[in-house]
Amino acid sequence: MARTGSITGILKALRQASWRDFRSLGSVGGQNFFLFLLLVALQPESAQFFFLILALILLFPLSADPMQKIPADRRATWPLRKWEWGAIRLGSLALSPISWAAALLIGSRTNWSAGVLLLGSAIVLQLLRLLVKSSLKRLPEANWFYWIPAPPGVIGSLMRLQWREMLRTLDPYVALLLVICTELFRLSGKPLESAALRIMSLVVALAISTQTQVLFGIDGSGAERYRQLPIRGWQILLAKDLAFLVLLGLLVLPLDLVSGLTAGVVALAIGHHRSVMNVTPQAQWRFTSGVIFPDGVIQSVLLFAAGNVVREQGLWLAALCVFAWLASLLFYGWQWDRNRFARS
Repeated sequence: MARTGSITGILKALRQASWRDFRSLGSVGGQNFFLFLLLVALQPESAQFFFLILALILLFPLSADPMQKIPADRRATWPLRKWEWGAIRLGSLALSPISWAAALLIGSRTNWSAGVLLLGSAIVLQLLRLLVKSSLKRLPEANWFYWIPAPPGVIGSLMRLQWREMLRTLDPYVALLLVICTELFRLSGKPLESAALRIMSLVVALAISTQTQVLFGIDGSGAERYRQLPIRGWQILLAKDLAFLVLLGLLVLPLDLVSGLTAGVVALAIGHHRSVMNVTPQAQWRFTSGVIFPDGVIQSVLLFAAGNVVREQGLWLAALCVFAWLASLLFYGWQWDRNRFARS
């Protein structure tokens, strides 16, 4: 009975950890891209593609192995036999959120094939993960984000730090998948409307625009270290903004660079307020979670409005957007310094 109690206790702990991770995926509800999906859902034919993109990205955290929540060095110290670990392994399979979703779909008469496909996809992802992990076992501490180069100077070092944190969220991978799908469609030779690339560049900008509301939040508790740096608040904000714009520029380069960057500048000008005045820590490998109303709504509307007409209106509109961004940068950089000195 004691041995069975140990198995039950471990499974209960894994269940709590899995449920906690599943609830953390609710951060998608604070996404500007999620707001976009709700609006596009009014036209189901158009919404299917974007919902599929979101589902593919969510498949990775949903199919995570619950056993990975127990560190390997800790598992090695527990006095459990092989058959007990086998029982825990079998029990943990039922704790994965993807197993819950697949069971519901398979249990229904109409969507059982989708459930089988979902479960099979999760198994393939886990096999690929194990394959990659085994091939890199000689480099267990390798972190590929540390290979990101830094531009010169203090600003460049802060930009690299921001890139590392941004790439530890799910937002850029939604944007990347949107770009890949668009390019694959272009390579197929099928006709593409003239405005399609511009619209897709704006959707890509929207997909990562929530990060402009949490420029300090994605650092987690490490955001406090910025208060110790001997540089001004506007310089810190500038580094984070440039990191965001460079990443956005690389994503929209194959689509419409001018419209995409204009949209990004507008998103930053609005997002500075919540980034500085309400620093909310964000979880890694989850969607960044901002505030949909009013910040997200205002960002989405103005982002699309400016990015959609900038090529028609010309230089004056682009200059106006840049001026608004610089004004926001200086004002909220001053606010950051003010808050920093008030705390010291």
